[in-house]
Amino acid sequence: MPSSVDVIADSDSDVAEVVDVVESDGGDEVAEVNLPAGAPPLSFHGYRRGRELGQGGSSQVFVCSKAGSQVGFAAKAVNLRRLQMSPDVEREWKKLCREVEIWKQLPAHPNIVQLIDSFQEGGWFLMVLELVGGGDLFTVLTSRPNSRFLDREAAFVGNQLVQGLSFLHGRGVVHRDVKLENVLVASQKRAYASGPLLYSVKITDFGLSRLLDPASYAQSTVGTQPYCAPEVLRKGSYNFSADVWCLGVLLFVLLSGHFPFSILPVEQSDMDRIIESSVGRGAKGVLIGLLQLQPELRSTLSELLHHKWFQEDEWEAINPLKRHRTLSTSDVAVTQSGISNVEAIPPANAQLEECKASSPVFEEVEENSPFPGSPFPCDSPLHCPSPFDDGIASPGVWTPFAVEATLKLSDVQPPVDLQPDYMQVHLVIPDRFAGFILGKNGLRIQKTASKSGCKVWMTSRNGSQDRRVIIIGNYKQCKVAEQIVHEQLSTAMQVDWQDAQTDIILFVRSEAAGMVTGKQGFVLNQIRKQSGAQLQLLRDEVQSTRPCIISGTLQSILKAQKHIFELVGAVPVVPRSTAPESSHVTFL
Repeated sequence: MPSSVDVIADSDSDVAEVVDVVESDGGDEVAEVNLPAGAPPLSFHGYRRGRELGQGGSSQVFVCSKAGSQVGFAAKAVNLRRLQMSPDVEREWKKLCREVEIWKQLPAHPNIVQLIDSFQEGGWFLMVLELVGGGDLFTVLTSRPNSRFLDREAAFVGNQLVQGLSFLHGRGVVHRDVKLENVLVASQKRAYASGPLLYSVKITDFGLSRLLDPASYAQSTVGTQPYCAPEVLRKGSYNFSADVWCLGVLLFVLLSGHFPFSILPVEQSDMDRIIESSVGRGAKGVLIGLLQLQPELRSTLSELLHHKWFQEDEWEAINPLKRHRTLSTSDVAVTQSGISNVEAIPPANAQLEECKASSPVFEEVEENSPFPGSPFPCDSPLHCPSPFDDGIASPGVWTPFAVEATLKLSDVQPPVDLQPDYMQVHLVIPDRFAGFILGKNGLRIQKTASKSGCKVWMTSRNGSQDRRVIIIGNYKQCKVAEQIVHEQLSTAMQVDWQDAQTDIILFVRSEAAGMVTGKQGFVLNQIRKQSGAQLQLLRDEVQSTRPCIISGTLQSILKAQKHIFELVGAVPVVPRSTAPESSHVTFL
């Protein structure tokens, strides 16, 4: 069970803050719990509740929609009854009010998640937020090969975070919890075909933030380890520069795949040595400026905005650790019996529970740490090396929801611009039954398209390989087409269509893939349980989409598709580039 400790109150507060020490799973600050009977209201102030995206100790996050709006929203619902059962109701209520106050006073900014509305409804307090569909940066990082970003990619993210923090600090807001989990990915693109992935990001979660005058200091020991600045760990006073240190740790993790240390170095020379042995020379100057043990010596955000590393165009020329890996689109084939050369997805909760038990990334420094000389242990999925390691520690490979594979998908169509309610489904058809699905002169598949009202066609014959029926339309149209083709295929194979097992590939827009996985695979695991289908969301990006393999009976597949369709349809479509794509897919 989490333990609580008293810490020093903020200088402007009468009430000492008490922050739970929790074993983080790399996502929300608390593990999944069983909420009391009752759920957030289904309808509230013109909004309607949709699928749950995650939950914490006294709150739930879910998608919501509003009549007349073409896009969805995210709603955080705080259970006031649960809050009233906390040991310090006044302190918890104050924290909630401060979070809402900060969010309300922030005007719109491209790198900050926007609060749309807030109100109390019965026993719930609801905050309606801008919906960001690409997932949090921790989940994105750990789903990538080697859990690392290229210099170009990290700098692109870092520049946005510097701008977002400059905006917050300019309005007197010190975030106090800058970490990968509190940075959401709004969209991704490639600067050029097979180039690095450039993520557009937004800072979120002001639960630990506070307003601070330029000349004042905060004193509460809050934050998430191992991001906390040295002055915070020492339980001293601190100001906006604490966020600058957190930014340095975040960028270090993006570039190296692990946290910088397990024991906070005493000397700056040791900190510099860790940086120099772990990142390319282009980023060294930036990180040394950010990770200064003395707050007054750290780089300022205004200095960072003009640093060459954030402006450099030829990143590959200065990056000795580049990890380009080009794979042909014909490397791996999809067959009706499954996908070859694909790693198995771990059981729904097995790796999550293992990570919770071994990853003590928590929100408060414990008074009597069981790790002498160290404010935190370092058994995280993102490994922490010794400060005196000579080499780069092995990066984390923890991927609870995604697998890495390439698919023979040369016929994948890019998403339909401005139509979030359209999706693309590929049905695997054994070549020997293709003629039955097509019908004479293709009349049968033309009738399928006419009956369903969507686009339906079959890929051309390519040797003895299986073929695919491609279906593009909204959920209802795709459902009708899939039912027709599935029944035809079952008849051809002489099996009961209701019991027949099949595989389909559903293509999810890249900017909405985070909605399907959720933090640490929460949403994907829920869809598995509720539909009965097997799901694998692949890392690979093809034509600005992520392939999701769904296996099971037709009914279980359609249930899973409906859940995914509702989530993806709530995320706005990012306009696509007209630049031609390479015939090879590059993965980083």
